[in-house]
Amino acid sequence: MDEIVCHIAIADDWGMSRKFGEYEVATRGMPWEPGGHIRACDPADVADVVATVYADVRLPLLRIDCSVEGLARSGIEVTRVDGRPRILGPIPMNADVVVGEHPLTA
Repeated sequence: MDEIVCHIAIADDWGMSRKFGEYEVATRGMPWEPGGHIRACDPADVADVVATVYADVRLPLLRIDCSVEGLARSGIEVTRVDGRPRILGPIPMNADVVVGEHPLTA
């Protein structure tokens, strides 16, 4: 079974990235920079991340489910630091990588 990691995105940021074919936001208000990473979490940790990191956000949020295998096929590595996943490049916006988009409430 394919491993899934999740990224929490502000819906407008995600939507605007579609025309570029990849998503380059590391975390709220921070762009991805070469050599850096896009923050991610395991599916079981999404509610915790939304409650702690995004509690003050009043904008629509999305849970983006990413296939670790799909990312690897696109040349994007996923590593873990202290048990937390990190996506080491922009997220390609294709069905092989993005396997789910789910609205969230902060």
